[in-house]
Amino acid sequence: MSVNEALEALIKDHQIITGRNLLGAYPDIHAQIRRCASEPCRSTYRHAPSSLLLELTPVRGAGGSVLAVQLIALADPAAEAQAKPLEKRFQRALEGFPLNAWMCTPKGDLFWINHTSNQFSHGRPVVNDVSNTYWISKFHPDDLAKASKVLAQAMVDGVARPFRYRIRDWEGHYHWHLAQYAPIRDESGEIMYWVGAGIRIQSFVESEENLIAQIEAQKADHLSDKRRLRNANNLLESAQKMELVSNLAGGVAHDLNNLLFIMGMNAELLFKNLKNPIYKEYADGIRVNIKKAARLSSQLMGFSGRKPQSVSAVEPGKLMDELRDLLDKAVGAEAFLTIRVEEDVAPVLVDRMYLENSLINLAINARDAIAGRGTLMLSVANERVQRKGLPTPWHPAAQEEHGSARAGGDYVVFRMHDEGMGMSEDVQARIFEPFFTTKGPNKGTGLGLPMVKNFVENSGGFLNVKSELGVGTTISMYLPRSELIAADEDRQPGTVIEVGGESLLIIDDDIGVRNALANALYDVGYQNITTAYNCEYAIEFLGNGLKADVIISDVRMPGRMTTSQFLAKLREMKNDVPVIFATGYSEDVVIEQGLVDGRHPVLFKPFTLEELFTQIRDAVQGRRRTEGSSPPGQ
Repeated sequence: MSVNEALEALIKDHQIITGRNLLGAYPDIHAQIRRCASEPCRSTYRHAPSSLLLELTPVRGAGGSVLAVQLIALADPAAEAQAKPLEKRFQRALEGFPLNAWMCTPKGDLFWINHTSNQFSHGRPVVNDVSNTYWISKFHPDDLAKASKVLAQAMVDGVARPFRYRIRDWEGHYHWHLAQYAPIRDESGEIMYWVGAGIRIQSFVESEENLIAQIEAQKADHLSDKRRLRNANNLLESAQKMELVSNLAGGVAHDLNNLLFIMGMNAELLFKNLKNPIYKEYADGIRVNIKKAARLSSQLMGFSGRKPQSVSAVEPGKLMDELRDLLDKAVGAEAFLTIRVEEDVAPVLVDRMYLENSLINLAINARDAIAGRGTLMLSVANERVQRKGLPTPWHPAAQEEHGSARAGGDYVVFRMHDEGMGMSEDVQARIFEPFFTTKGPNKGTGLGLPMVKNFVENSGGFLNVKSELGVGTTISMYLPRSELIAADEDRQPGTVIEVGGESLLIIDDDIGVRNALANALYDVGYQNITTAYNCEYAIEFLGNGLKADVIISDVRMPGRMTTSQFLAKLREMKNDVPVIFATGYSEDVVIEQGLVDGRHPVLFKPFTLEELFTQIRDAVQGRRRTEGSSPPGQ
């Protein structure tokens, strides 16, 4: 038996569908073929999977004999009629498919789009225009090039590559879609056409964008948290360094003050007892330089963040004369500092050492602003400030907060001006923040200006900053004028001091301090002097009958008994002996020891003999007034 190509293909297709040979699908077909070979016949067979009509017809020779049986496979009219509704349903399904479906030629020319696509692009389901030009005009300009490139590559190599794109609807709104498509091939593998669909992913993209925005916000928050943590760590590290330096500076200053006190006492004794004027001049030189060293010690206290120790009237003109060399060294050899002081500038009531430190800090900042080269101006003048015309303290945003603390009146203004780079408003707003600096790592602590601000405000004054980028900066310290007259610090020692027969008890753990103080007091006439290492020994001496008219004690010493406990023990013993405290520590240590009620005077080392004698006389006279008794020994 032989078959043509069409029947052979049909048999193969049928076998694929049914899993059986076409002739094997009809059990009686062989008997029918034999019957048709003996007499004319036409038989019809139907098989549902193939939907075909098979006709058998004998082929006879010249003698009428059957040479062959011809089998013709025809379309089954009944099956075709049955398939029509299915085809229509399938077509309606494609037209109404909820995706923008399309078909195009292997070269990419559109020839069909479904109703859903038409409804999206035209607002109606049926449209005759299926041109590429129309659909190209619908693409978002930012997505057209990429979409064209991907589709062109797919047409060349036959490999589909999904891509995202935005396309405009009939109302003019763009919507995100995902293109999914595939080639349809014939039996030989050639692409007959492409079929694809655009899946709307607008809500997905919006959710994706929201998630990305949330992730970016979280990243920003995380970076901000890391930055804040880093800043906090830097501040903590700076604070720890500052605390370490503060404690070190405070300890060094305490020891230095004790040494200066010992040298000062001995220098005064030398000056008092030397007869040779040349030797007296030598002793006076020691005394003067001890004062300069005392300033250094006070500056250490200032660097350690201590509060002002003592307030006195300071004459600005004289201060500038004495501070000139130090300011010149602070600004360096390549910067020229001009100092102008008006005539009759009033005194100011401040802690002198803190004022000096503040001026040095301002000079150093001005020097850095001009990169160490150029001219700086420091001027000092009287200035009357009206309440309505009060200058801004440092930054416009701070005026409302801090303006109420300032009052109009008479001030002395110290004004430091540089012609440097100037500052922006943002920098001006932060220059008084602790640890804030624009000088870079290892070039500034960020503590200079905050210390200046604290000093000025504690002194009843205020600061004013004027700065312009590219022009320069002027920082002005306004300090209230004082009616007091500045003390003459150059008065020579050796004034005759009247002493009585008081008994003195000196308490200090430093043997050098005890001896220097005892020798100085003995030299001027005090005969009954006892010394003790700490408060516990002093209480033991007093408990064993020692009579003391005045106690001169350090503030912080070794032992179990603190200063406040020592005073409490005296009250318990009903011993009202006056106590004068003399310390090399700063005022904050005095406060720490509870000596803030003003009942006991405090002298800060190095002090002079005259200052000590004044306190002794005041203490003795105060006790006499309280007791109404006569002087001891009379």
